[in-house]
Amino acid sequence: MQFISHDFYLVKNLQFLYLFPPMITFEDVNKAYHVVMPVVHRTPLLSSRTLNERTGNEVLLKAENLQRIGAFKIRGAYYKIFSLTPEERSKGVVAHSSGNHAQGVALASKLLGVKATVVMPRNSPSIKVEATRAYGAEVVFCEDSSDARERTARELQERHGYIPVPPYDDDMIIAGQGTVTVEIAQALETLDYLFVPIGGGGLIGGNAVAAKHLFPGVKVIGVETEAANDCYQTFRKKEIVRIDPPDTIADGMRTQAVGIRNFELIMKYVDDVITVTDDQVIETMKFMLQRMKVVVEPTGAVAPAAVFHNVLGITGKKVCAIVSGGNVDPALLKKIL
Repeated sequence: MQFISHDFYLVKNLQFLYLFPPMITFEDVNKAYHVVMPVVHRTPLLSSRTLNERTGNEVLLKAENLQRIGAFKIRGAYYKIFSLTPEERSKGVVAHSSGNHAQGVALASKLLGVKATVVMPRNSPSIKVEATRAYGAEVVFCEDSSDARERTARELQERHGYIPVPPYDDDMIIAGQGTVTVEIAQALETLDYLFVPIGGGGLIGGNAVAAKHLFPGVKVIGVETEAANDCYQTFRKKEIVRIDPPDTIADGMRTQAVGIRNFELIMKYVDDVITVTDDQVIETMKFMLQRMKVVVEPTGAVAPAAVFHNVLGITGKKVCAIVSGGNVDPALLKKIL
């Protein structure tokens, strides 16, 4: 386990400011929204009387599992690639991902006429690999770890001159992901709690910024699985904690640490980070399929699981959880059921 000091990243000198620009603001998220709005689906807010009665709260689920490519990742990927110069686009892009960012980059590149190469772990769900290829991206496999993915993508970038499209530690990516909450605010006047899953931190970073601007007083809660609890530890130690590749059913949480930009946003805007078990995720997936008729992948069920099992023990609140994706491997779904 490695630690990166929070104080180091808060050093106020010209070199730091050059390497790590100021954090994004709501204006950045709003700018991203106007770019991605014509391209992405405006996904619905789902509700369930049974879920409300079980938790004692008014619960809404932001169904990004119904988004294009089956996950929120198209938002950040499209905004990032859209923001490249014509010269940069002509070089092609490279990304690394366990699946949903891969599909987001593949589709965004197709829409914008850009060549895409995506590095994926060998154990990525086949449904995500097939979809990435179907959108026109070249897939390069690597070992199953964040380090291996980053190293392979960097080698391809250096060899071919591709422009990198990071999965989470990038201002354009973060701003694009934050557009989820812009849509939530268009449907809701008030919100007490927003639950967001955490992988590398792009989704919660952007949406925490947006939520604190659009819903004064809202509490933003990050959720991980117990095995993938790097951000849970990071939040409490106030420094980036890097863990070994986690063994969790939620493949979108197999990142080993949050990004630097994401870390700063989490520490400023997030109220708490909590965990759920893989078993709680599975039970939530079953409930959503059997009672709500909605298919979600394990990572997509992580934030709803925290609400379904009422990990915080809250009652009488208006709560929203982001369902981050629905690309569940059919074999895994069969096993779970």
